[in-house]
Amino acid sequence: MKTILVTPEQALEYWPTISSYLKKSLDHGVGESTLMDYFKKIINYDAQLWAFMSDENELKGIGLTQFLDYATHRTLHIIACSGVDWSEWADQYYIVEQFARDNNCKAIEQWGRKGWAKILPKQIPGFKEVYTVMRKDL
Repeated sequence: MKTILVTPEQALEYWPTISSYLKKSLDHGVGESTLMDYFKKIINYDAQLWAFMSDENELKGIGLTQFLDYATHRTLHIIACSGVDWSEWADQYYIVEQFARDNNCKAIEQWGRKGWAKILPKQIPGFKEVYTVMRKDL
C-alpha cells in the first residue's frame, strides 16, 4: 500500500475518478460543499488531496485535508475520506499525521457523521469525540 500527495495537475488529469470518490463523501454531508468547491481548493493549493493506492496501483481511497489556523494553534482538518476496503489502507494514516506534524499542526480534526466516532478510534488510536468532531492531539 502506498500514499500519494496528489498535485493539482494530477488531480485535473484524474478528476473523473477522484470526483466519484469525493461525491460519495458529499452524499453524506448536509450540502456545505460541492464537487466544484473541492476542485477549486485542490487546484488553488487550499487543500491537499491524498490517494491511497494498492501495491498494484489500484486506487483504494482518497482523502482531502486542509489547514485550519485558529488563534492559538494550527490543525489539519480531514474534509473528506472515501474509498473501498478502508481497513486495508487505514494504516497509511501515519503519513498524513507526519505531514501535519511537519506543518506545525497541534492536532488533526475530522468532522463527520456520527458513525466515524465508532470506527475511527478503533482503526487509528488517539482519536476521540470532541463535541461531534473527532480530534487527535499531536
